[in-house]
Amino acid sequence: MKADPKTTAGRAFVRSLNLLLKFARLYGYEHARTNEHLQVAYEELRTAIPMGSDGSLLLGATGAQLLLDGVPLEGAPAEKQFAQLLSAAGLASVQFFASVTEEELERFVRAFPTGKAKPAELAQQLKAALAGAQGIRINEICFVATDSRLKDASMAAQIAAASLGNDQDQFRQWLNDPKKLLELIAAAQGSQGGGAIGQGPGSGASGTASAGLGGGSGEGESNAGGIGTGNGPGGGGTSGSGSSGFVAGPGVAGAPGAGVWSGGGSGGGSGGGRGVGPISGVVASLTAGAGGTGTGSGGSVEPSEEEIYRILGALTSFGQVGTGQGGVAAAGVFQEQMAQLPGRAQDTLRQALAGLAAQAPIAKPDESVIVQLAEHLAIRFALERFERGEVKVNAVRQMLDRMNQEIDNLRKILGEHEDKMSEAGILAESHREILDKQFWAAVPESGKRAVLLSGEAWCIPPRNVQSYVGELIEQGNIAEAIDILHNYAACADSEDADARKKTAVGLSEMAELYAKADPNLLSEALRHLGLRLSVEQDAELQGFVSAAFVRLSQEAATSRYFPAMEQALDLIAGVESQRPGTAQSLRAKMGIEERVPDFVDEALRARHVAAGLTNVLKLLPESTMEQLATRFNRCSLREDSEHVANLASDLGEEAVQYLRSTLRGGPIGEAVEMAGLLGRLDPEAVMVFLPGRIKDFPRTSQDRIVRQISASGATRRCHILLELLDHVDPLIMPLVIDEIGVTADREALSRLLTIADGDLPLGGTIFLRVKAVEALGRIHAPESVTTLKRIAETKKRFGWFHPPELRIAAVQALLRLDPEWANEFLPKSGIEREDLALAPLDVPVNSKFVRQRRHARVRLRKPVKAVSTNLKENCLLEIKTASLSGGVATISRHMAPGTQVQLKMQLGLRSLQATALMRDYRAQDMAFEIVDMNLEERSKYRRMLAENLSRDASAQDNEHPPAAAEAVASR
Repeated sequence: MKADPKTTAGRAFVRSLNLLLKFARLYGYEHARTNEHLQVAYEELRTAIPMGSDGSLLLGATGAQLLLDGVPLEGAPAEKQFAQLLSAAGLASVQFFASVTEEELERFVRAFPTGKAKPAELAQQLKAALAGAQGIRINEICFVATDSRLKDASMAAQIAAASLGNDQDQFRQWLNDPKKLLELIAAAQGSQGGGAIGQGPGSGASGTASAGLGGGSGEGESNAGGIGTGNGPGGGGTSGSGSSGFVAGPGVAGAPGAGVWSGGGSGGGSGGGRGVGPISGVVASLTAGAGGTGTGSGGSVEPSEEEIYRILGALTSFGQVGTGQGGVAAAGVFQEQMAQLPGRAQDTLRQALAGLAAQAPIAKPDESVIVQLAEHLAIRFALERFERGEVKVNAVRQMLDRMNQEIDNLRKILGEHEDKMSEAGILAESHREILDKQFWAAVPESGKRAVLLSGEAWCIPPRNVQSYVGELIEQGNIAEAIDILHNYAACADSEDADARKKTAVGLSEMAELYAKADPNLLSEALRHLGLRLSVEQDAELQGFVSAAFVRLSQEAATSRYFPAMEQALDLIAGVESQRPGTAQSLRAKMGIEERVPDFVDEALRARHVAAGLTNVLKLLPESTMEQLATRFNRCSLREDSEHVANLASDLGEEAVQYLRSTLRGGPIGEAVEMAGLLGRLDPEAVMVFLPGRIKDFPRTSQDRIVRQISASGATRRCHILLELLDHVDPLIMPLVIDEIGVTADREALSRLLTIADGDLPLGGTIFLRVKAVEALGRIHAPESVTTLKRIAETKKRFGWFHPPELRIAAVQALLRLDPEWANEFLPKSGIEREDLALAPLDVPVNSKFVRQRRHARVRLRKPVKAVSTNLKENCLLEIKTASLSGGVATISRHMAPGTQVQLKMQLGLRSLQATALMRDYRAQDMAFEIVDMNLEERSKYRRMLAENLSRDASAQDNEHPPAAAEAVASR
């Protein structure tokens, strides 16, 4: 995978920015070098975020670490010092937008001090310098002060601390328990000296109640709510009769918690007791209000939405009492707010508190009771309105959002639990998520199903949808689960912008669930998101939709669901025509293209290709063909080569066109790798484009292309090689002629006869004539007999007209074409039988290998020493196995394949010269191929090989059968 251009340009910009600041400190801002680096930094910033694009570049700092778009940069000390400077100045990040101008960047840079200055001044200087700037935004770190003395205390403990002064520690642990706090509230009600008057669900109840903090006792009795009798912690308190009351105490029996609210009608009471200072008035107001009367109708009139907001506001004021924000004055404000509430609002608050008391035994000991009470009120009110059909789900979300603003303020005041989690590095649920979760848990089953199958399914938080659908799947209700997920994905097409945003976020979170429930859902969800990508105009929404599209694509790639991947790639192709920049960015993030090597391996291994896999590879022609070309060139067996070629052919015209364009004008390295596969798929294109380019290729590239085309098995490879013969390096020409002979194609007959007669290509040597004669012998064409006889029997005044090596090659060819004439001519030819032992090998018609040996390989009895004479640092070779066309040697130092070497081989007292190209490594040895050699030297070399062959004939026969021994593998 290639690096993201934006990231590369962004890193370059950061380096240039550091250099710019360094030059500014050294020379000042007016220096020419400083201005030059300013230009460079601005150009690199423009490369990262081009003008008119929707992107931005976020440069963050945390300690000594710089972050680019959230990714840590491995910087030098200069980058670390820059990060430390930003952090010390209280700056979290600097964001550069596409609208940034060079003048704004210069203002930004000039804000940095050139001399010694306090880091704290940097933030102020940047603010002043960037006033009105549209392209650069500074994000500061926000610090919130807290009282460390009360850090571990909940709201109740803090209220007590504000009231009791130095005696606060003895109450802290007790007040952190919600149940104990409710007991204190009930006791405080008694200390208020007024009856708790209101309305509730029952009627006709009567009883007496007593509660206090002194040293006496009290008892209570009621016909509603299951209240029994109990003893309070003190002796003095309130007493009275009526049909409503709140009974609490450590010894309450018959109730699950500290007490309940019940009754209807009116009542009153009087009494005296000891309170707990200012706290008693506040808590008593929470439970008993400011005094008042209710109605005894036995029914309940719910407060309005506005009254609920006023209750939440009053609770926030009460929370401020506990944090010392206003002290007794704040308590007075709270009492005033409670007094102004209508009776039905006060009753609702009391009933919610009673319900919370019933849950006290299972509540977490570190949760704030006041926050629980606020959440309880909000959820109860929203749920009742939803069940009565007064509002829809999206209206419920809006209502909860508004209520959450008040509860959020309360949580900030009483946020002990969140503070602890933040200090531990744990990400807590947002307040909005908590309300949503609680509301969803309270909705009845039928209501949940109806909402999730409606057009307002997007209103439900993804976590709740995931939980509900997961339960359906566990229960075996797969069809219903699929319907819900299908409906949720369709919300991406909603006309409501908020709906599209929440749907995109939800699909991102539930990508794994979509794949698990039914992989077809991934295709459906991707279709909705892909269509939205093409038409979405809002930049922020486009970002959410893009993130969801990428996440679902990644899940499809991870789960190897190819139809969904095909859908994603097809949609991206549509987006690319309208928004090429967006499409390119998404392609890099989807995770499909980087898995192409695995997909190609899977397609080549499988007997039956998985559904959709071929189509996915078709949509990624460049990456796929690069992988297939690499594997095609590595094949040693014809069967494997055929399999790769067939898969490449199945990918269609677009994939083949990519090979053509690469060979025609692509980089040399890529063109070399594509030539073999293209020769198999479209040999005509190779014949048109390659001859004109190959003459400019390095010799090593020419050598590789010739071997790949020969091994490709292309039907026209002989014609291609003939076209290349006049354009390659002279040292590559012998290889080309050899490979032409291996094809055994009669198409080459005319050109080979011409070369055999001495009409050589430009730069060719007589060594090519020998190669051409050997190739004629492999073609088995009767038309070549006349030329071969003329070469073998032509004489001059003293001796033979042609060199021995050329005559030997002609006789060896005639032994195949006209053995009767050859056997008759041999006794008078002056050629020894031993000279004919190393004849060119016949190429098996149905060989299973893509390349074959061209000459018999002989294991030498004694290794032949050789040395290179043309390199800056010459190399020693110890040749262990050799043939007329090359050999295998142990070398003294590493040499790259394709290196040309002038070899000087020592044969006893004689030495031989040859030009060779180094080939591939084999274990500890390296192969080489002889590409040019004086024919007299070749005769000596032949005799040396023949001697080793005759002395080791039995071992050679035992090692390999005569026919198969020379075709076991390519060189």
